Amino acid sequence: MPTVQITSEVSTEQLLHSVANLPAHDLEAFVTKVLTLRAKLKAPSISHTEAQLLTQINQGLSAQEQERWTQLEQKRQAETLTPKEHQELLTLNDQMEQLNVVRMQALTTLAFIRQISITTLMQNLGIRTPDYA
Repeated sequence: MPTVQITSEVSTEQLLHSVANLPAHDLEAFVTKVLTLRAKLKAPSISHTEAQLLTQINQGLSAQEQERWTQLEQKRQAETLTPKEHQELLTLNDQMEQLNVVRMQALTTLAFIRQISITTLMQNLGIRTPDYA
């Protein structure tokens, strides 16, 4: 388990500085936990099910995967992808698509639980529709 060395009293900036030194995978896990904590603080009366749905809604590629996807997408646009990189990009696209499916299922379920439309739920959660949608 990764550790962050802190003193008994730390400022937010000191904490951020320590967190910034985490490896990408550990940083992603930390961010997920912080987002779950934030969701609980904003809606302290939500059920365990709703908290799990919010975690699924906020799940994305790891920071490392997202960075790699951006690199490969730039190479695709420049038409300089190798066949191996093209396959890697397709794999990352499949992962993103699967995460979006899970996200939409979680949004649908949470909207049903709260008896509101998906559009209203997305507005409440501050989720914007991508420009390409």
